[in-house]
Amino acid sequence: MPDASTTPRRTALVTGASAGIGEAFAEHLAARGFDLVLTARRLEVLREVAEGIQRRHDVGCRVIPADLTDPEAPRRIFYELARDEIEIDVLVNNAGYGLEKTLLTQDWREVADVMQVMSVAWLHFMQLAMPSMIERGWGRVANIASLAAFAPDSPGSLYSGIKAQMVTTSRGMRSAVRGTGVHVTAVCPGYTHTEFHARLGIADLADRMPKWMWQNREEVVAEGWRACERNRPVVVTGTVNKMLRAVLAVTPTGLVERQMLKSVAAVRSRGRG
Repeated sequence: MPDASTTPRRTALVTGASAGIGEAFAEHLAARGFDLVLTARRLEVLREVAEGIQRRHDVGCRVIPADLTDPEAPRRIFYELARDEIEIDVLVNNAGYGLEKTLLTQDWREVADVMQVMSVAWLHFMQLAMPSMIERGWGRVANIASLAAFAPDSPGSLYSGIKAQMVTTSRGMRSAVRGTGVHVTAVCPGYTHTEFHARLGIADLADRMPKWMWQNREEVVAEGWRACERNRPVVVTGTVNKMLRAVLAVTPTGLVERQMLKSVAAVRSRGRG
């Protein structure tokens, strides 16, 4: 399948592009000749990412700061792009974050904000981007979900349920655009070396997880993009994660929940020792 270097110059929109998997996805696409539109909340960090990419690759790189807790943010981004006649060929829905507390103890405004970012905004981006992809007969959508989509949530958490929604909806959207030249893939990494855990205040807990459970972000992105090009509905990245997914598929949910509680308690206990 030809890449961007052998076709007219195409443009990719990456959300949550200031760090982690989003930043790595932007780098990966730039290396393949895609112009970029990068969006995230942290403008200065986003500019640094864009400048670095442009130093390394001969691509255009536009920065649009946005807070996706605002329901109108996706529409404003696409209004700006339409004004400048920029069409999106690749959409990477990566923006997201976790909550420090449970549903019952977190401030409701913070719960509503995380749901807007992780359950609504990415759907809005697909609605805005995909019709023109279909018209042009080519498009790629990579929705960054998680291995957690296939596991029970930790007590009081929303994360697994949110990611399960992303996987299920991605499958449905892929079916809806079958035969149009537009691909939709849910990318499901496990533990990945990013700033995600540090921002949640659990970096020490993550550091005590076995090293063999981790992937670097470049591995996740390479496997995710390859799956999207091949029009796979879902990809669980990494051999270990694929094995875990297979185990989860045949293990009773109650048993998984009990084992999760024991594992978290054991890791925390080692940290106190």
